[in-house]
Amino acid sequence: MIELLFKAGPWIAVALAALFAAITHINAKAKVATANQKVAEAQTTAAQAQTQTAEVRDAEAQANAVAAQAGAQASKERSNAENDIAALSGGAAQQRLRDEWGSPDETAGAGTGGASRNADR
Repeated sequence: MIELLFKAGPWIAVALAALFAAITHINAKAKVATANQKVAEAQTTAAQAQTQTAEVRDAEAQANAVAAQAGAQASKERSNAENDIAALSGGAAQQRLRDEWGSPDETAGAGTGGASRNADR
């Protein structure tokens, strides 16, 4: 029996060492796969954040474009109104401005010599 143990002992030790090496190798591969998965998840999260940032920047650019268009339109309308008023005679321009921009008291009392305009003061 001892002789058999001496003959088979080294083979058993080699088999146990190979089994230990195989298990260690499998564990290492699993750890590498887990690390690679975490890296891929982090890259996916970063890509999603970049996409959201790009969407926000796009929305900001669109809002700025709309605001610029609105400002340009308002400026154009003001210029047109100023040009229209400038083309009128003095009395007609004054009457138009009073009609368009005056308060209801001012427009109602325009013909009374301004008596109603000073009533609140």
